Amino acid sequence: MIQLKSQRNPYIIGRPISEPEIFFGRQEQLAFIEENLSRGEKFILLHGQRRIGKSSLLQNIPKIVKVDKSAFVSFDLEYHSQEKLENLLESLAETIVEQLKIDPDKVVIPKAKEIEEQKDIFCTNFLPQIHEHLKDTNLVLLLDEFDALNNKYIGVELESLFKQLKNIVYRNQRLFVIIFAGRKPADISNLLKIFPKIPIAEVGLLDKESIKQLIIQPVSDSLKYEPKAIEAITDLSAGHPYFIQILCFAIFSRARELEKWEVYEEDVEMIIDRAVELAEAGFAWYWEALSIPEKVVFSAVAEAQKIAIEKKDQQLEKNPLMLLQSHNDVLSRDLQKKLTKELASKGFLNEQGSKVKIELVRRWLIQRHPLWHEIRELEKLDKQEVKDTYETRNQIPETSQNQKQSNMTQSGALSQHPQKSEQDVSSVKASKDKVHQNRGEIWLLTGFIFLGAAAIASLMIIIYAHNQSDSQNQNSPQNATSPSVNP
Repeated sequence: MIQLKSQRNPYIIGRPISEPEIFFGRQEQLAFIEENLSRGEKFILLHGQRRIGKSSLLQNIPKIVKVDKSAFVSFDLEYHSQEKLENLLESLAETIVEQLKIDPDKVVIPKAKEIEEQKDIFCTNFLPQIHEHLKDTNLVLLLDEFDALNNKYIGVELESLFKQLKNIVYRNQRLFVIIFAGRKPADISNLLKIFPKIPIAEVGLLDKESIKQLIIQPVSDSLKYEPKAIEAITDLSAGHPYFIQILCFAIFSRARELEKWEVYEEDVEMIIDRAVELAEAGFAWYWEALSIPEKVVFSAVAEAQKIAIEKKDQQLEKNPLMLLQSHNDVLSRDLQKKLTKELASKGFLNEQGSKVKIELVRRWLIQRHPLWHEIRELEKLDKQEVKDTYETRNQIPETSQNQKQSNMTQSGALSQHPQKSEQDVSSVKASKDKVHQNRGEIWLLTGFIFLGAAAIASLMIIIYAHNQSDSQNQNSPQNATSPSVNP
């Protein structure tokens, strides 16, 4: 075995995995792509949550998928999320030339201004030059992070882009497109309107064998994982590759520090807090993707699990929304159920909506976003705002990613106060009533002040008028003293 101190941490966090030798799983999706390309499908759609491994899959398609005479070009739309259509197409053209290693002097790359003036120049002038260079080889475009462009800046341009691609692809036998999209309902529904018969596959959680390979293979010559340790990692991550990498990264770091050659179940438990710190970026996406009402339900389910485990409360385990009973006036029971179903469909909760799907996420929620704090945020909204917030998040495409704001720092500080959930939930209700009472007192006091000021003003006006009258009487000709006049 290689000495741990001399070995670099082999687990990867923070970037897509582009090396086939450390890319595990996704055989089903790779086979799906290979089959549909071989069958001549012009468009293929893969979708999944962010950080689920879509970009890693995309980067390995050219290296693993075996389709005769196919050249792959990947283009990450996320890096061009603020660009207009003409700038985006210019960037795509430059990427195609660069990745296919074509001499730029032998191809005329259309500029944004030219594309703006002649909308179809990319399709009619540029692509034929590429096909001439490729001869009888097909061109397959891999378009990543479609959902990143679903914003106010280029929503219309994006639709135009895919409509243009649709027209040119169906006219050109040697051009194919694979789209990688997010999990937002608007993303999928908008794509299906443009491509109604597109083959679809989900990039989801890894199966048990892929989980095992991802854990064991990177350290096969240095660490040995006991079966219980692998099981613990599986339970904490639910097969999410990002969280598996996070957990294993923390495990390897600790093992290297302690010079331990074997990993046991208790070793996994020891690194959970460290893993939570390492995974903050991934957790941030989970949180920012939710509306305030969704956050409340998400935190309620996490809190209910905690209480159910500690107190063995089977009723709360089956119905975590019991924690929100005193808040039905703001978040109705019907909306609570709807939100729970929505969170389950997005993969945040299990199918029954009774548990947070990923245990590591649940532990993070308990630490960083306690229920009492999220309810306070909810209490700031009235019923209409709650409804509007939910509908905006789940039915209307989101605006720029830069406009999103995370409450992680504030709520992280607040979570340092270890208050019991049952007391906090009821105290929030009481504090709301107190706020309304204080508002009433403030308005009453304001009224008194206003009336007092008005009375003082009136009195001053009367005094001023009286003084003015006296002054006029004293200076009048009838009352003035004059010298005596002798007749």
